[in-house]
Amino acid sequence: MRDINGIRPYLPFTRNVFQRLISYKANAILFMFGDFLMLAVTYYLWKAIYGSTIETVLNGFTFNEMIIYLFISFLTSVMISVDISYEISREVKDGSIAINLVRPINYEKRMFFQGLGNVLYNFVIIFIIAFSVTTFLFYKFFGYISILRIFIYFISIILGIIINFYFSYIFGLISFKITNMWGLSQIMQAIINLLSGTLIPIAFFPKWAQVINNFLPFSSAIYTPSMIYLGKINGMDILFALGLQLFWAIILMIVGKKMWKCLIKSLTILGG
Repeated sequence: MRDINGIRPYLPFTRNVFQRLISYKANAILFMFGDFLMLAVTYYLWKAIYGSTIETVLNGFTFNEMIIYLFISFLTSVMISVDISYEISREVKDGSIAINLVRPINYEKRMFFQGLGNVLYNFVIIFIIAFSVTTFLFYKFFGYISILRIFIYFISIILGIIINFYFSYIFGLISFKITNMWGLSQIMQAIINLLSGTLIPIAFFPKWAQVINNFLPFSSAIYTPSMIYLGKINGMDILFALGLQLFWAIILMIVGKKMWKCLIKSLTILGG
């Protein structure tokens, strides 16, 4: 009961973010159009790659598996999107963080529940329909659907959300020291897109890069759930993959708390 009462003050932040995103439908449509355009370009790129070779399997992926991977990795990246680093940077820059720090609420929890508002929005507006279409295509291509694997996929996504939140939270805290985060954010986003397997499956990386990248948090957030859904991770490997996700969630959580304690002591407020 105490835990429920502890969560209740933060639920309005989730609701407010959700309502704000719903209110700006034009922005949402433009972003979705851009994402689906990128997805379409990637689809035709892989279609051309598979069409230019006599091989039916490339690095363990058939063409149909690659199509499903493109869809599910895109949906996974949408679902774990809890980018609150911009929000933290904005509050530091305009000085509104000063007001938020004197409120009787935990700043980390507040940011987490704001991120959940974004997750809820993406789930309702994009994920439900797109996931249903992807699962239909999976059944059409392979003739079966594994309810157990889908269940494990959602467990993996929850861990991916936590990983992505704390990574974004840690990155946002850097704005306590660096005023303009835009350029650094663009570079970091490009690195994440590459190392998370969103642009290219990690199976296409050199062997040494696969070994290193498989143990990084980026692949745990997107690549792991996608490969679980696709059936490329099975048996005890699933437990290891989920365990690695949990490991990174705990590590990033600890790092985030340590950074907060260190940086809040020397925070300089810039705004009014």
